[in-house]
Amino acid sequence: MATQIARNGRAITVEISEDLLRKANLSVGDTVEWTLTAAGSLALRSSRHAKAEKPADGYEERKQEEIQAGLVELDVGEGAPSEKVIEWLRSWGSEHELPPPL
Repeated sequence: MATQIARNGRAITVEISEDLLRKANLSVGDTVEWTLTAAGSLALRSSRHAKAEKPADGYEERKQEEIQAGLVELDVGEGAPSEKVIEWLRSWGSEHELPPPL
């Protein structure tokens, strides 16, 4: 059985094989969330395991600190205009990649 994703109203249903369920330590009917791994890939994790499996490396705290620092910068007018950011992102991978906007 291949993995299938279906929309059911406002919810998304993901159907995966029983073998994959066992490998992911999930049970049928589990509510799952997408998480970002240390390697930068996405993984499905059961909400019942979420608290027990969170790493104690300070990542969440650092992430929140960076978000708060960014919001403070925006509040004092130190952010780049969104048009410039979009232009910069669209240049990624091109022969004429732009420097990050200031």
